[in-house]
This record gives sequence, structure tokens and C-alpha cells, in this order.
Amino acid sequence: MTAALRIGCSSWTSESWWSRLYPTGTPPGERLGRYARLFDTVEVDATYYRDPDPALVCRWAAATPEGFRFALKFPRNLLDPRSPLDREGIAAFQAHVRELGPKLGPLLLQFPPWVKPGRAMGFLTSLLPELDPDLRSAVELRDAAWFAGPVWESLRGELSDRRIALAWSFLTYVDVPPERTTDFVYLRFIGDHTSVPAERHGELRVDRAAVTRRWADRVRAIRDQVAQIYVYFNNHYAGFAPASVNGFREELGLPPVAYEAAVAVGSRPLDRW
Repeated sequence: MTAALRIGCSSWTSESWWSRLYPTGTPPGERLGRYARLFDTVEVDATYYRDPDPALVCRWAAATPEGFRFALKFPRNLLDPRSPLDREGIAAFQAHVRELGPKLGPLLLQFPPWVKPGRAMGFLTSLLPELDPDLRSAVELRDAAWFAGPVWESLRGELSDRRIALAWSFLTYVDVPPERTTDFVYLRFIGDHTSVPAERHGELRVDRAAVTRRWADRVRAIRDQVAQIYVYFNNHYAGFAPASVNGFREELGLPPVAYEAAVAVGSRPLDRW
């Protein structure tokens, strides 16, 4: 078994991508279709802020080719341990994203750094049974206390028992262990908003070659042990996610994404798939 490997970006709507990924003058509504001609997956950041309307989800599906995959973030209001667990909201979100049909990839539960073990562990262990076992889910935690001692042993057991992935995330302030807890891997290259702020996006600003190589080596080492590997790059990782994707692809011996050629084609209307 060799894992199916998908490498994409964390969003398709970055304002810094005009003239770099999308020709100047491209209608905003065409960006997803143009993105999907270059990459075979995307992580949807917008769903972190609100549960998407099913009609919008259907439009996303219609704008992309067969074989494309969406990874979607759980809405943040469903992941707040200070509030009661919203079982109905969790079920509704999972039902809405199912409108993607075969284009639905994994779901990401992204917890912010202030979510620490203690009260949050009880919340998390109550939430995990609400996740549809027929869908792939990954949990991202951003505090080091989750990855040590009895807390880590308990967390790893919960994820493994439910076949939920621990998201492997590159963050500049915490080391997330590359531990496999199910048959797929969800890898995120995030970086931070301080070293590469949004106003500096659009080209590579930070040399992350050593980090990229280290994680590429880890991916190469486990490709025969899992079924799927999803990899996503944020602009904050090094300044320009599409170029970071190509750096990772180069480390794996894969051809680059030809986004510069796509810009050179111009802003003519897209043909149907």
C-alpha cells in the first residue's frame, strides 16, 4: 500500500495571490475553479467562522473537477470548551459538508492555543463520540501540555480508539509529535503571524527549507503505512503558500505546480470541466 498524497493550500482566496496565482481581472467567483486546475485539494478556512449553507457547499462541488478534495474546519463555536457541547450543531455541520459527496476530504477540529488540558480534556472526550465515524476527522491542539505524561497517553488512546488523526502541525511555538493514530495523516504547515504577517504575503519571506525537508522525510517514511496523506500550506508558513507547496513537492521528487504558467494564460473565462 502506498498512500494517496494530496498537497494544497489553506484557502483559495488570498488577496496576495492576484497576478501571482490568478490573472489580474479574474472574477472572484472564478478563483476556486482556477485553483482546482492547479491543486487537487484545499483546506477551507471559511468554515471555521461559520457553518456553511448547503447551497454554498454544492457550488463549491460544482466549481471543481472530479477527484478534487475539500478539507473543512469545524466551526469554532462548536469547539469552545467554555460552552456546553452543541450536539445538534455538530450533527448539522457534518450533514451540511456531506453535500460535497465524494469531494469531501477530512474535517479538522482546530483548537486555539488557550485550550489546555484540564477542563478541555473532558470537553474533548465528550465531543469525539459525536464525530461521524464514516468521515475522516483530525484534531489539532496547540499547547504543549497535551503531549506529555498521562494527558498524552489518554489523548493518544482516545484518538486511536476512534480512528481520529492527530493533526501534524508545524507551529513555531510548540512541537506536535508526528504520531499516527489512524490510517491517514493530516499535515499542516502554519508558521506564525509575527514573522510573516499578512501584509508581507505574496512571495517567500522566510527560509523554511530545513523544516520542509524534515517533514518531507517523515512523509516519505510512512507512505507505505497509511492510506491517505493530506498536506496543507498556509501563507504564514513562509510567505507564499503555492511556492511552499512546490518546495515540498521538490523534496518528494514530484513535479512543481505550474501556477506561473496559469497566470500567463490570462483572464479568459474558464471552460467547463
